[in-house]
Amino acid sequence: MARRKGLFATLREAWRTWRQNRYGDIAFEEEPEAVDSDDGDETARQPRRRKVFVQSMATETPVSMAARDDVFSYEVFPTFQWNSSAMSRETLKERVVHHEATAREELLRVGWSAARDCDPADPVAAERAINRKLSLNGNWCFDDTEGLIRCTPSVRVRVDPALREHVLPHRLHELTLRETQRLGLIRAERARELTEAWLKVISDLELIGELDAHQRRLLVPFAATLADQDFRKVMEGLRRQRRTSVDALITTLEGARGAHQEAGLFEFADAYDKAIGAFRREMGLSESSWIEDAIASEEPSL
Repeated sequence: MARRKGLFATLREAWRTWRQNRYGDIAFEEEPEAVDSDDGDETARQPRRRKVFVQSMATETPVSMAARDDVFSYEVFPTFQWNSSAMSRETLKERVVHHEATAREELLRVGWSAARDCDPADPVAAERAINRKLSLNGNWCFDDTEGLIRCTPSVRVRVDPALREHVLPHRLHELTLRETQRLGLIRAERARELTEAWLKVISDLELIGELDAHQRRLLVPFAATLADQDFRKVMEGLRRQRRTSVDALITTLEGARGAHQEAGLFEFADAYDKAIGAFRREMGLSESSWIEDAIASEEPSL
């Protein structure tokens, strides 16, 4: 006749029942549990063995799985998690060695079709597809001499080395372009801010006040000299090109003025003369303009 359970055993059983009903877990089944012997000997109560886990170390040799179109293959690195309730952890570590080769073959069989549906340049999608397939068909049991062993696999996937070598130069070029663009935007913003700052300094010193469009066009090349050297070269080139166009236009206007004077059309000649004077003042090329003096003083060095 079995011995009546003590108060502690009764409370423990009630707690386990409540936890199972509330949370639906079975964690308590993995803890040692005393079982009464048939002969009523209290010292003969044997604990239930816990479930133990072992994870196989990742190997350097991957499993090769063909990708879509069967040209390139993925490098698949499996990880196997083993568990058993029939043996100790040390014994399980020794026994799983005998089943790893079979597990790799089973992994190849289950994951092959998932890999064949994925683009060879997208190892992330292949990894997700294979692991999803393994979650449905990847709980394997091995009947070992020491007892039942379960295996749960997962994988990491890398792209085909041949494809990686082909894509690498293009990815490096793409990265270079992206970084060049980023640095260019930073330099452009810096040049803009510094140019605006120096324009304000120049306008304040010259008591110009608020700069209009014509004044900005004349002063920006000088402010650019203080902002950025590459920006300075570009603005000087733009200034020279504009100066050439302005000189050509003034020459045309002066020629038209002279032609009208010779023809006796003095009113037209006077109008051209006023237009030339106004244009020269607007462009900063009048005799009293300090802009003209600054440009003239720089001409020998250009």
